[in-house]
Amino acid sequence: MNPIDGTLGVCRAINRLTLIGLGVLIWGGVMIVLIDITLRLFGSSLGGTDEISGYIMAIVAAWGMGYTLTALGHIRIEALRDRCGTNFKLVLDVLAIAAVAVVITLIAFKGWPVVETSIRNQSRANTPLETLLWTVQLPWFIGWIWFAVVAWVQFLASLVLIAQGKAERAMQLIGMPNEGQIDP
Repeated sequence: MNPIDGTLGVCRAINRLTLIGLGVLIWGGVMIVLIDITLRLFGSSLGGTDEISGYIMAIVAAWGMGYTLTALGHIRIEALRDRCGTNFKLVLDVLAIAAVAVVITLIAFKGWPVVETSIRNQSRANTPLETLLWTVQLPWFIGWIWFAVVAWVQFLASLVLIAQGKAERAMQLIGMPNEGQIDP
């Protein structure tokens, strides 16, 4: 196995495991909400289910984006790309994945000071649960880091593939799903 396929395979394997974990997390959140709804029928409540479900959604969104990138599932506007030849489509695809990698890296770098401040100050949510914010922000932040790693891996892998004369394989990696999607 060549290094590109090995690296992409590791990303896909981590993404698959992540999806299972995210599914369990969502399932747990749903169960908490259902228990709370049931308790409300009897005049009681767990309290904080809206807060907990919000935290779950933030973590799921951050971690799910890396998988979505490898599955070519992010929404793209293709008005210009559809009218271009294969070579120009590849140029646009490389520019798109490069832009994603740069922007997500910037977002991740800007996320760390938020987490760091919450850890240093032992900041708590101003809600009845008084959640230690870093306990939610840290997995959220790591999800953004993972998204950035996946974006950079795909960008660099596409450049290597192009340099090796494997433009079609690069398009399968970073292009549109209808052009030959690689199994995420």
